[in-house]
Amino acid sequence: MVALYIEEPLSPAARAALLRAREEGDQLHAPDLLLVECANAFWKRVGRKELDRASAMTAISSLSSLEELDRHPVDRQLVPAALSLAIAHSLTAYDAAYAALAVQLGGTVISGDRRFVSRASEAGLPVVALGDD
Repeated sequence: MVALYIEEPLSPAARAALLRAREEGDQLHAPDLLLVECANAFWKRVGRKELDRASAMTAISSLSSLEELDRHPVDRQLVPAALSLAIAHSLTAYDAAYAALAVQLGGTVISGDRRFVSRASEAGLPVVALGDD
């Protein structure tokens, strides 16, 4: 999602995926954790002078109000499932939260993190690389 708001190599693929979701009427889902992860990415870029504070604040505000995005609480249903996947497949608990949510909803994770996609795919989890979707 960061690639929607900050120009980087995956930005065209991220914009295309969002446009496709809009055109097809797909609902996007993510754990609420997404907002904190994106805020952290924006913070890093502000610290490296790749992004100014105002742009970072605008980006997180826009992401927070993205209508197509249905955010889910990181709760006692999601966390144990995420931890189980993390332990079983050597994923970070953060990445496993997205995979666990996809499993619960019968959806697919679209990620720009090739390492996560590789490990999760090997485990048979519903993930695709951004641009391969």
